[in-house]
Amino acid sequence: MPEPPGPVLEEIAVSVYLNGRPLTAAMTVPGRLRELAIGLLVAEQVVRSMDEVESVREDGPCVRVLTRDPFRVVVPRRGLVTGCGGAASHLAERRLPPLSPGPPVDPALVRTALGAVASPPEGLFSAALLAPGGPVDVSHDLGLSTALARVIGAAVLSGSPRSGAVAAVSHRATAELARAAVAAGIPVLATAGLPTGLAVELAGRTGLCLCGPGSGAGLVCYAHPERLRS
Repeated sequence: MPEPPGPVLEEIAVSVYLNGRPLTAAMTVPGRLRELAIGLLVAEQVVRSMDEVESVREDGPCVRVLTRDPFRVVVPRRGLVTGCGGAASHLAERRLPPLSPGPPVDPALVRTALGAVASPPEGLFSAALLAPGGPVDVSHDLGLSTALARVIGAAVLSGSPRSGAVAAVSHRATAELARAAVAAGIPVLATAGLPTGLAVELAGRTGLCLCGPGSGAGLVCYAHPERLRS
């Protein structure tokens, strides 16, 4: 093939196998595939923590996950179904684990997380996860869902606390991203762009604080502002 006339993004297809069976696949950038796989499994409510996982192994473009109960048949319990072209959609947030009340989150954490995703690399989307007292973890990817899955998976693999954490995304917040945050037990999702109406609806019903940058150093809360310290 001829050389491209300019810079291009690297893209690979990664497949996730659960207990020897193909479960899901995603187009993504190379690197941190173990984190991506675990994040996808958590977002799909296949597993909740590493207590349920026996091993995670990269095998080229495949990630093979073995649960502690390898004979259990696992079916992803998706909380969001969208029809072709968005013609039909419904939310099933009753399937999501409830978010614990927890103490209010410091708005400074939200501003730090938003700052970490403020300038994504050209052509990519960014997601960040920040827990109190910990470093901010940032992922850049071809899509927001895989970027968010990577930082969620990294927190799950390391055992970092998520009950007081803040996730941030560099562009619009969709219901799919809000559902992933709730499934991971993250109480605050900050978006540098506008949220969708379905994201606001899901956040309101599940206890998720959905917010974004306001005027000056302020924040705009679309759902559950009580989760932020006043």
